Amino acid sequence: MSKKIPNIEKILDFKEFLDDIVLVTGSYANNKQTSKSDIDLVIITKEDPFKKQKLIDNLTSLFLPKFHPIVISYKDFIEMLLDTKENYGKEIFKNRLLFRNSRRYYELIKEAVKNGFRG
Repeated sequence: MSKKIPNIEKILDFKEFLDDIVLVTGSYANNKQTSKSDIDLVIITKEDPFKKQKLIDNLTSLFLPKFHPIVISYKDFIEMLLDTKENYGKEIFKNRLLFRNSRRYYELIKEAVKNGFRG
């Protein structure tokens, strides 16, 4: 990995997220973090986003620097990309560090493009 994200290996080792897209966005993704920055962690999952949100909240609750984890379903991510307004999905598209399942991420982008997403 080109950039060192504190505690990311602990998250990647967690078997419940093996099939999910795991990425970091925000200041850590564009190397502009400060000592006060939190880590914007995004997990894009095919199933159980609410269950996985609770799981990742518990897993990262004691990590320093603080994590700000968000779990999004595949369907919601594509809907965000297709929305005409700016939103978190588009921010993820513009600024991210992919750590797991990058092929699956780009398959979702491809699906969104087929449905009208223009980046």
